[in-house]
Amino acid sequence: MHSINDINFSELYKNHIQVATREPKQPQDWDRKAEQMQTSQFDLKNNYVQAFLSRMDLRDVNSVLDVGCGGGAIALACAPYVQRVYGLDYSQGMLNLLQLRSQHLNIHNILPILRAWDDDWFDVPECDVCVSSRSSMVNDLQSALDKLNAKAQKAVYMTMTVDKDFIDRDILRFIDRDGVGFPNYIYAVNMLYQQGYQVKVDFLESGCGLVAPQREKSAVISEQDFIRTVKWSIGSNLSEVEMAKLKDYYQQHQGKVNVRPAMKKWAFLSWEK
Repeated sequence: MHSINDINFSELYKNHIQVATREPKQPQDWDRKAEQMQTSQFDLKNNYVQAFLSRMDLRDVNSVLDVGCGGGAIALACAPYVQRVYGLDYSQGMLNLLQLRSQHLNIHNILPILRAWDDDWFDVPECDVCVSSRSSMVNDLQSALDKLNAKAQKAVYMTMTVDKDFIDRDILRFIDRDGVGFPNYIYAVNMLYQQGYQVKVDFLESGCGLVAPQREKSAVISEQDFIRTVKWSIGSNLSEVEMAKLKDYYQQHQGKVNVRPAMKKWAFLSWEK
């Protein structure tokens, strides 16, 4: 190996995601999350959506494909500016939430598509713009990028994590999980560079989570909620030893714990077709 051009970033990413020991979220996991989001509009109204939208060029854009659309924060924000938005997600619960929100906001140009990254996209329409907002923690990133590029006629806009973890580092150190962490945006930048794309990289920060926090920073969170949030953020099961350490951490802090940092940084990637 003599230069960066000799590195197979696709294989390196696959190795990294395996070392991260992350168990992929299943559609039913997001179905349950969608139920929680029905009583909250935090994901629609926090500063992340406006920051994302402000970095998009929707001039002369008629159609948008939002991949991993979730409850539709980006899809709904784009809808007033284009003729058609397709919201693609593998969670029927999230697509149902998107439709409910569309009806409530009197938006009628969003079409849901039940599909996963790994599915065949033969009938997914090509659009002027493709979007992947915080939805690309996949097993095969190169395949995901190829699908976005195949369906985008003008441009792709994508946000990916910057930090290697989603929860407070102190908690991870306490339970001996402060390891390699999750792969971040730099893999996508290098893969696309090797394919000849000129990727622009910007950064934005937003509050963590999809549902508004229910407590003040100094308030006590229940042990059950604390453990549930850690398990969701880590993305894998906890051993008995790790569970015991988590409970010990909770007791030491008398329940006044912040599982996630108040703000999270995201890399905003954009490139033209």
